[in-house]
Amino acid sequence: MLNLEEIKALIFLLGDPDSKIRAVAHNKLLSFGDPIEPILEKVVNSEAEGRIRIEARAILEANRLNQLTEEVSRISCKEEFDLETASLILAQIEYPQLCVSAYSRKFDDLANDAFLHMKWMTNEKKRVEFLGKFLFGSRFQGNDEAYYDPQNSYINRVLDRKLGIPISLSAIYLFVAERLQLPVQGVAFPGHFLLKYDFDSSFFFIDAFNNGAVMSADDCVGLLRKMGYSFYDFYFDPANPRDILARMVRNLVLIYSQNNQLQKIDALERIFSEFFRK
Repeated sequence: MLNLEEIKALIFLLGDPDSKIRAVAHNKLLSFGDPIEPILEKVVNSEAEGRIRIEARAILEANRLNQLTEEVSRISCKEEFDLETASLILAQIEYPQLCVSAYSRKFDDLANDAFLHMKWMTNEKKRVEFLGKFLFGSRFQGNDEAYYDPQNSYINRVLDRKLGIPISLSAIYLFVAERLQLPVQGVAFPGHFLLKYDFDSSFFFIDAFNNGAVMSADDCVGLLRKMGYSFYDFYFDPANPRDILARMVRNLVLIYSQNNQLQKIDALERIFSEFFRK
């Protein structure tokens, strides 16, 4: 149980001119975890000294990031990594009010709508091709005009704005395809993430960024060479969910580095340390 008198004293010390004393009070209050949040929220919205309100807000943010770190750790411990939930937790760094279950329901809705159109299709390949046409072009599209806008990398904003980059649009496809039990996987091509259908000795690739265009292996090799990359056979290998998330994190780090947003990089490194180094 919280000692309110101790907490009041620690909150008062948040306004101390000595930074070392403020740091001790900060860390002690942070150690109380979730139960301290309602008290600190009142301080933030009170008429308290400005320095105290700033420090209280910083503790709330630090506690929120601790919670996200614990959630990612729980997901990482599971043998079957939940990329969908992890990608939405990634978005919560920038969008604290994001409700994971609400956005998962949006994927449910997309899958249900697609199923109504394809339920009579018996050919698996045709179903996969149709899903690309269903999702891309009229619904989702690549954001050529503002490719490096960080909103393109956050799954919630891709769902809201219908704009994204290759990996985020591919993730949308993967999450819907999983609900429809379609054999599609991500492929971590250099510079341009793709999708791969591989079933019953037949395979092809899907470019989510270019309106779900279907590509042959030769098309993919041509794309790589156009971007200045050499081709290696392992580029066709499926990307596992952890590697996909690691690439999402690296994309954001690159974007924030270009804008010198070091605090956001620190938050990414702190929460996704396992993936940050991949």
